[in-house]
Amino acid sequence: MITTKYVREHIDEISDSLARRNSKFPIDNLLGVDEQWRGARTKLQELQSQRNKASIEISEAKKKGEDVQGKIDALSQLKDQTQEMEAKVAQFEKEIDAMVWNVPNALDKSVPTGAPPEASKTLKSWGKPRREKSPNHEEILTKMGLLDVERAAKTAGSRFYYLRGDLVLLEQSLLRYALDKLSRKGYVPILPPFMLKKKYYKGVAPLGVFEDALYRISEASEAANIKDGEHMDEELFLISTAEHALASMHAEETFSGSQLPLKYAGLSPSFRREAGSHGKDTKGIFRVHQFDKVEQFIYCKQEDDEKYFNEMVANSEEFFQELDIPYNIVLLCSQDTGAQMSRTIDFECYFPSQGAYRELVSCSSARDWQSVRLDIRYDDKGERKHVYTLNDTAISAQRTLACIVENYYNSDGTITVPDVLVPYMNGKKEIGKA
Repeated sequence: MITTKYVREHIDEISDSLARRNSKFPIDNLLGVDEQWRGARTKLQELQSQRNKASIEISEAKKKGEDVQGKIDALSQLKDQTQEMEAKVAQFEKEIDAMVWNVPNALDKSVPTGAPPEASKTLKSWGKPRREKSPNHEEILTKMGLLDVERAAKTAGSRFYYLRGDLVLLEQSLLRYALDKLSRKGYVPILPPFMLKKKYYKGVAPLGVFEDALYRISEASEAANIKDGEHMDEELFLISTAEHALASMHAEETFSGSQLPLKYAGLSPSFRREAGSHGKDTKGIFRVHQFDKVEQFIYCKQEDDEKYFNEMVANSEEFFQELDIPYNIVLLCSQDTGAQMSRTIDFECYFPSQGAYRELVSCSSARDWQSVRLDIRYDDKGERKHVYTLNDTAISAQRTLACIVENYYNSDGTITVPDVLVPYMNGKKEIGKA
């Protein structure tokens, strides 16, 4: 579990990163409250010791037949002082808890300092666009009868969709293609729970800045909270990515060094309110409230962070090269790196309708940010260390579908199926109208 002790031990690194992030996180306030809490806790321990000693003295005095009224009055005052100090300690702990879980991660030294997009660094470009312009994927798919956002808006609201016909098969083909490829590379397929308890969500993401993007599950009635005689009163959230469920899977566990790395390929829907993105990418299925993903996730030893970060990036390169989609690899700058990550690389793929490259997937290292909060450790020659966690979206199905549609759309109104997906489409090489 994250504590202020961890923050104090890493204060120089954290403070430097806060400055590079241009973060307004109140680190001085956190340390100030922590100092008050430690002082109040020491005073509370002293009062409790005095109260116990006074109780013993009163008991012994009564046995001797002595007048103990004065001692009883003094004990009563000690009890009042103890209760007041307990309340102070509890209040300080509440204030600390509200801040410490949201301390941003220390940035990797490779992360360029500055604001996006200027400060972010393009590391590599691959492929050449087939065309400069094409219709938007929503226009293409709606005309073909493969996408219906109007009926989805009626039944569920904006930024939902109905996929139809061969587009459903293509979406499933993408997911299965990613799972098969990762399985061959030693990643264990995982179908995680689609909900997560709040105490574990606190461990994987800074809820102070992230909670508005999540869908909270609220039980409709007391009866809904009862299951097998147990009161189910813990708050739940729909997961916004399989990463969060995979990171929580081994909470409060300790591994031997020989068990690492653990490599997972998580398949799940993702649910996001997309808070703060009002008016952005409202057309089609690029930015939606519900989408499917295959997520790479690795637990590793601290010294292996670079090795497995590069491995996941290489996996993503293979995916997009085999799909034959042009991409840029971009190292995000300090002010664009998520609070829980030490570094992030985005894969930006080409969209002919915009004549621009847009983010499809991201690869990140959280170092020990998640494992400290979730208490996940490994034994390193007798020393207990926190694992490092890394994640990379192998395939974000809806965004990748949108990109494939625009890149593979033909003048005759059909969509060519990428060669690597043809076996998953039962040999179908072209998609026509529904």
